[in-house]
Amino acid sequence: MTVQGTVVAGIDGSDLAIEAARWAAAEAARHRCVLRLVRAYRLPPSSDPEASSLLWSHAHHQLWSAAHCVRAVVPELAVEQVVAEGDPAEVLLRESAGARLLVVGTRGVGGFAALLVGSVGSALARRAECPLVVVRGPVLPDAALVRVDRARPVVVGVDGSPASEPALAFAFAAADAWSAPLVAVHAWVEHLEEADALAGLAGLEEQERELLAERLAGWTVKYPGVPVTGELVHGPPARALVARSVNARLVVVGSVGRGRVGRALLGSTGRALLHHAHTPVAVVRPDAADRATAS
Repeated sequence: MTVQGTVVAGIDGSDLAIEAARWAAAEAARHRCVLRLVRAYRLPPSSDPEASSLLWSHAHHQLWSAAHCVRAVVPELAVEQVVAEGDPAEVLLRESAGARLLVVGTRGVGGFAALLVGSVGSALARRAECPLVVVRGPVLPDAALVRVDRARPVVVGVDGSPASEPALAFAFAAADAWSAPLVAVHAWVEHLEEADALAGLAGLEEQERELLAERLAGWTVKYPGVPVTGELVHGPPARALVARSVNARLVVVGSVGRGRVGRALLGSTGRALLHHAHTPVAVVRPDAADRATAS
């Protein structure tokens, strides 16, 4: 079997990090990748050698436990275990440079607890050199993680700008790999009062529908086996995506963009999506989708 890269999962000793690692294991197996489990820790300013040794041993034990759990998902999976001393966010950013995918949980008991809140989370979304998947646990049982399931779609947010292309590339590749349908959500009127003001402008809505169709056209040709549904919605994009995440397998969004979906991830609505989605969320930075969509 030819290895197609590395999927990195951040471990911090929490149950949610284990759930994220299990999800990452299924993805690594699906794309014939190595799974790399990374446990980063920071030493206290005045730590003595004995304390440092205990922290190092504890980190290794947590990695061993995580590796045991992921092998229950895919017994034959190649798993690497890495302990690194340093700031967890910076360690993960370095790991992203050589990864196909970076996977973390939403919160935890250790170093990754605050990754997706405030400036550190924004740094990961903006600077990671591969797509970032945020897993809200618990995820599916072991067998359900690896089987084909056409009932649960991949949902992708489309803001109508070229900045949506990396997210679309990732979403179509994921739907194709899972043999799943894809739902593309385009929020074109953010505020209800705008919708009232534009109620009589059916032509404008038709233009937005055509714009969405244009964004999807090339991808439907590249992935003819993926059933695609385009949806125009009124209201904040995060709210629409959270609602559609209830029955989704994955929600995919871009980290930047000229439209509302791109801006949302850098503010309160993006944090709402990451904290309230009912399924894993993929954040795809411009130019970061290439490795994740390579065959």
